[in-house]
Amino acid sequence: MSYRKGRRLEYVVRDMFRRRGWVVVRAAASKPVDLVCMKDGHTVVVECKYNKRYVTWGEVEPLVRLAEKAGAEPVLVLAERRGRPVLRSVEKWDVFKP
Repeated sequence: MSYRKGRRLEYVVRDMFRRRGWVVVRAAASKPVDLVCMKDGHTVVVECKYNKRYVTWGEVEPLVRLAEKAGAEPVLVLAERRGRPVLRSVEKWDVFKP
């Protein structure tokens, strides 16, 4: 069941970016990130976490390292009540707006 909820969250976030004109690639098996989003020379790598009260550095570190190597911005998505996504820039920890 949690796989389905996580996948559904990824699709919601994917569609959110696409509606705003981003090109989005969903990574199979979520390795090393869930989504890669590109628009106007800007790249964002996205990791989605469903049903998490907190996230450990061990879960975020691979996202940050990949973003550094790719020159991309790392974004973490946490699902709040009823699966509503909240996007956070890992570097600034403020709300990310696609």
